Amino acid sequence: MDRADMTVGMLCYDANLPFNVANSPFWQPMFDAVNAVGSGYKAPTYHALRGPILKNTMDEVNNYLEEIKMSWRYTGCSIMADGWTDTKQRSLINFLVYCPKGVIFLKSVDASGIVKNADELYNIFEKIIGEVNPEYVVQFVTDSEPSYKAAGKRLEAAFGTFFWTPCAAHCLDLILEHLCKPTVFPHIANTIERARTITKFIYNLGSLLNLMRKKFTGGKELCRPAATRFATNFISIQSLVLNRKALQQMFVSDEYSTSRFVQHPLSEGVVSTVLDKSFWDQCKYILNISEPLVRVLRLVDRQYRPTMGYLYEAMDKAKENIKERLKRKSDYNPIWRIIDQRWDRQLHSPLHAAGYFLNPALFFTPTFSRHSKVTRGLLACISRLVPDEGTQDLITNQIEDYREAKGMFGMKLAIRNRTKLGPVAWWNQFGGDVEELQTFAIRILS
Repeated sequence: MDRADMTVGMLCYDANLPFNVANSPFWQPMFDAVNAVGSGYKAPTYHALRGPILKNTMDEVNNYLEEIKMSWRYTGCSIMADGWTDTKQRSLINFLVYCPKGVIFLKSVDASGIVKNADELYNIFEKIIGEVNPEYVVQFVTDSEPSYKAAGKRLEAAFGTFFWTPCAAHCLDLILEHLCKPTVFPHIANTIERARTITKFIYNLGSLLNLMRKKFTGGKELCRPAATRFATNFISIQSLVLNRKALQQMFVSDEYSTSRFVQHPLSEGVVSTVLDKSFWDQCKYILNISEPLVRVLRLVDRQYRPTMGYLYEAMDKAKENIKERLKRKSDYNPIWRIIDQRWDRQLHSPLHAAGYFLNPALFFTPTFSRHSKVTRGLLACISRLVPDEGTQDLITNQIEDYREAKGMFGMKLAIRNRTKLGPVAWWNQFGGDVEELQTFAIRILS
């Protein structure tokens, strides 16, 4: 066993393979396959690796991609345009196609010089839609930069069969950024800056950081990276609040007061902040605002389930949660206005309302919102995503069966599994009586 390990190690060192090769999902299967052959196995040659084995692997990957593309007919797909800047300062856009079966990387386009030009972006986006097939596209997702938004809206109008939607995580990050602006909420911006000073002071002094971890916080960290830059600010404040007593004990301890850290120019201000009750009160106020929003951000940033059926309710719950925490209308109304600026005018799409309506885990609860904008969103999706008017009428009639839980929808098994199964799986299992509505629901919720 040791000799085998050493041989594998020697290969990695000789070929200069990074150690994270051992984290590859193909690492252990490689050894299992070799072990299954036994002692007669001869390793592939250089020519075999670059010839027939490479060809067979490419064929296998292409077959896998074709399987994913075939599923677009049934579940629909989302095209995602992810803009970024590389080390050469080029503006690149990666195009990816998502469906429940997997994500395909379609292509990368160098958009340097045209990233602010909505007309040029539209031309690029139009070609991408053509490559995927507009019949399969449910939504085209970009960030909410003005040029992207203009191109996306124009694309939506030109084809008329899918929706342009801004990236939900990006919009939520912009809400959190707005809350941090000194010109909007100076007391929040000031508290975040004071919190940053504490963490920078501790993390820039290795010995002090070591003292904090070993003796006061039990190894817990103050800085925890989050999904986005502005979410990190609020997550760090949460960590500070959780470790409040430990920090106060550290800064009044003999270990600190007799150390060289006391001479640091930032020391007096940091100690004063840590012992200041009003600072901690402000931190709690910030958490009352940010925690519900960060919860929604985590929902849309997760990778293991589509969130179209959950986002509408999650945003409503976040607003209500902020209201409950702040109590007074004069306190929560300014926060609501900022959320609504992004949610109502930018992020909210008929898809979110339709996903909310078609999610059985939410629709059949007493708290489900019967607001007309939910129904309007559902009808807008039917009109746009279902081009045939006869099928539109069938779906509209079949909605009553779903609403009244008739047929298979009313089976005890279906009722019991409204919250146990994911929305797509539930519609697959129990939507067979209304095939047109079933197909429509699966496309939205996927």
